[in-house]
Amino acid sequence: MCEQKTKGSIESGLLIGACKDTGGSWSPYFVAHKSQILPLPDAVDDLNGVLVEPFSCALHAVLRNPPKGGDRVLIIGAGVIGLSVVAAIKALDYSCHVTILVKHSFQGEMARAFGADEVIYLDGSYVENTANALGAETLKPLLGPEIVQGGANIVYECVGKKKSITDALRFTESGGKVVLLGLASIMKQVDWTTVWLNELTIKGCFAYSTNEFEGQRMNTLQIAIELMKRGKVDLSPLITHQYPLHDYKVAFNTITKRKQENALKVVFNHDQTTVGG
Repeated sequence: MCEQKTKGSIESGLLIGACKDTGGSWSPYFVAHKSQILPLPDAVDDLNGVLVEPFSCALHAVLRNPPKGGDRVLIIGAGVIGLSVVAAIKALDYSCHVTILVKHSFQGEMARAFGADEVIYLDGSYVENTANALGAETLKPLLGPEIVQGGANIVYECVGKKKSITDALRFTESGGKVVLLGLASIMKQVDWTTVWLNELTIKGCFAYSTNEFEGQRMNTLQIAIELMKRGKVDLSPLITHQYPLHDYKVAFNTITKRKQENALKVVFNHDQTTVGG
């Protein structure tokens, strides 16, 4: 939550990787302050290492907005961030019931492997199925889409689209909380009525910072590494495809055809020949 984005001796930027003076992940060089370089222990393999950053985004959201014991939790979206939220909740040993809303079967299988208690697919009956999973009631007004009465104590929205935001609001119980992780542009025609009718708390969450962990203030990236080191989480299955750098066109094509390729995270591996998952 920096308030000095235009100050200092380097060009303006929201993050160090979004400043023309320091370069980003697609640049020939990437400049970072020495305090930002974290050693990876031998106990953490490279496949988990490349996932420390997205996992930290999920950890940040969960640690800042933790579920209570016995809570009904809904996660909307089963990309890398949504699945990492499932993994974060389980790695931190929160005793809550986790339901996740997914688009594809391979995402659902991964969600169950990471510990989701219930997987709901985005089909024609997903509203009723999600409401049932959350112990809520579906109401059908004369006009407009279904209304959900009751719902999750806390919803982690990990997509950032009009449909997912709308679902997050209607699947949250009265007095509940919606945590917005999915980065979104300006969205039109989102029905925000339930925010004030049900007195919802809406909490934005971006990237990572420092969080409380076992009585200490720690950088979220360090917390992620520590959980991996202890064997509390193994995110390597999220990497479904690896390519050598010279196959970059194939790699990008895989990303654009996620459903056909069953792709979650695609990485470059300088030590391997082409591997498809």
